[in-house]
Amino acid sequence: MKKIEIKSILQFLDKEGLEYEFFGNNRTFIQGFSSLANYEEETMTWVKSQEAKYNKEKKIKLCIVQKGVHIHAENIICSSNSKAIFFKTIDAFYQDKEEKEKIGNGTFIGKNVKIGKYVRIGHNCSIDGDITIGDNTKIANNVVISNRVIIGSNCEIQSLSVIGEDGFGYSEDEEHKKVMVKHYGGVMIGDDVFIGSHVNIARGTIDNTVIESGVKIAPTTHIGHNNIIERNSTVICSQLFGSVHTKENAYITSSVVRNQCTIGAYATVGMGSVVTKDVDDKKTVIGAPARELTRKAL
Repeated sequence: MKKIEIKSILQFLDKEGLEYEFFGNNRTFIQGFSSLANYEEETMTWVKSQEAKYNKEKKIKLCIVQKGVHIHAENIICSSNSKAIFFKTIDAFYQDKEEKEKIGNGTFIGKNVKIGKYVRIGHNCSIDGDITIGDNTKIANNVVISNRVIIGSNCEIQSLSVIGEDGFGYSEDEEHKKVMVKHYGGVMIGDDVFIGSHVNIARGTIDNTVIESGVKIAPTTHIGHNNIIERNSTVICSQLFGSVHTKENAYITSSVVRNQCTIGAYATVGMGSVVTKDVDDKKTVIGAPARELTRKAL
């Protein structure tokens, strides 16, 4: 990896408007990056917790440190947002710049698909229907996007995800024969949305399924038909059934949410929860069924 003068890193952080304090010699050079647990000489590393384990005999050339954490290093960048600084620095100075094909091998693009500038689409994808893809969006391999889908700018969709297929719904006749309900809505995805691998986002039945800007969806998540996920919310490895309304900045992890439920703004749904009723704004729920987590008086 190439050598970088710490002074150049500090200039980059200033340009990005990131707050930090620096202790050391900014004319020092580093060469690459490594984890704290497996620190490699001459590299930069990151520590976020005082409990982090590492070999204290190794001399750390540059450490990006979470504010309040104390560590011995030749040079230190201290910040309350150390994680962002560490990974932004890697992206700026060490990201793989290799140019890839705009559209990969074996990918089918339908005649009604509109593709913005600097879009990258991987191998063996199927993108067919009334679909719009915004500028700078990256779509990995084996992704299916169908029917009516609008995807904003600067989004990332990882491999093996499916967006825009019909959701699960049926009617029954007098003999209880199940007939699947045809869907007529679409999927609307805002800007700066991350969709991990093996994610399924169903189209709306009549109205659209909506994923607003800044939403992050981790791998192996199911978003049922008619969901609305408001801006900057996070959904991790969870199952959201039909017509769930997730308000802004909510956080849902490894959970199941019943259809028609509302998850309030800034609410947290903890690991392993089964949500069967609405969650109020700024509340934390856990358990099966999910109940509000309260702090008992000492």
